[in-house]
Amino acid sequence: MMDTLKLSKPIMINGEEVKEIKYDLDSLTAQDLQNASRKYQKNGGVIQVQELDPIYHLYLFAEAVSKVNPEIDLTDILRLSAKDAIKAESLVRNFFFLDLEDSYQSNTSEMRLLN
Repeated sequence: MMDTLKLSKPIMINGEEVKEIKYDLDSLTAQDLQNASRKYQKNGGVIQVQELDPIYHLYLFAEAVSKVNPEIDLTDILRLSAKDAIKAESLVRNFFFLDLEDSYQSNTSEMRLLN
């Protein structure tokens, strides 16, 4: 499902002022996750705990953006204002990892009940 991030500070991308960026987290594949990880590591990043790494989340956001608009790449996403970058990384963290936390907590609770 395609969504839109409205930017608090527009940026220039390919000679045009961009006020919002469309992205599609639902369309990401395992290959896209691998691509984001490789790009992150190539740029010197080390993923300690993927759920807590906001910069890695920006790389995943860039992959989701490229699903909708291949002309916008990682270098464009890394030029977002800090405020917009935090919004983007939060979108990724919430999409991928909040459900996992809930699932982990309920599984842990269920295991306690079984023991």
